[in-house]
Amino acid sequence: MKKNVRSIDAILACRVQGSRLYGKPLQSLVPGGITILESLISYLRTIQSLRKIVLAISEGEENHGFICLAQRLSIPYHIGDENDVLKRIIHTATKEGTDVVFRITTEGPFVLSEYADPIIQKFFDGDYDWASYKDAPEGTSFELITTKALKTSHENGTARNRSELVTSYICEHQNEFKMLFEELPKKLRRPEIRLTVDYAEDLVFCQTVYRNLKKEESLISVEEIISFWDQNPEIRKPVETIGLDWGTGRLIWTSSDVKLASTKNASMEK
Repeated sequence: MKKNVRSIDAILACRVQGSRLYGKPLQSLVPGGITILESLISYLRTIQSLRKIVLAISEGEENHGFICLAQRLSIPYHIGDENDVLKRIIHTATKEGTDVVFRITTEGPFVLSEYADPIIQKFFDGDYDWASYKDAPEGTSFELITTKALKTSHENGTARNRSELVTSYICEHQNEFKMLFEELPKKLRRPEIRLTVDYAEDLVFCQTVYRNLKKEESLISVEEIISFWDQNPEIRKPVETIGLDWGTGRLIWTSSDVKLASTKNASMEK
């Protein structure tokens, strides 16, 4: 391993609160079976570059389920501020000695995990502050951010930047950071496909995907899910009709600029 390679940990910010669908990460993909968060963790465990997976859990007795899950899966966890999500992630990174945070929504059960190690290596080789893939199906991609960049965001940002919009300060001040925008193969550049659970319709679709595509001892590839989406217009229709929700803001990253748009999935975490 190269000397300049630092520690990278997946820090998953968790809380049950949600105005649209309560306890999204703990919703089950099969009745009484694997949860969204457990499915996510199963993908992350295949990424060789990750040192560890850590839960950054919001304060409040209602979030005790995440503690139970962490203990059952032997995953470290830390409790932090409910509203200052950025502070919660930084607190967790500091406690764990994390140099780079692998950040992904805890509301998406399927991950482009096979594309993680290559971009992580490029991130380290180029000494970047932030990196991500563009145009992935919603809920399947991730961000790489140095803990130093997150601390800068917290120190210089506003309350809005410290909320669930964790990387919004970086979005708005790109000239202060070294950023890497990577492209996926064309077949995977499908941002219109929703594989995040924000509404009941999303949950039903992901449950249907899991029921139809899951095979014993193997993970469902995002490519398989894209094919399922394309071949089943009636099944995907309830998810498609959710459309845009202009009530909340979401970061839309492009290689040339970053725009604050509004869709229903406001962030990678709540």
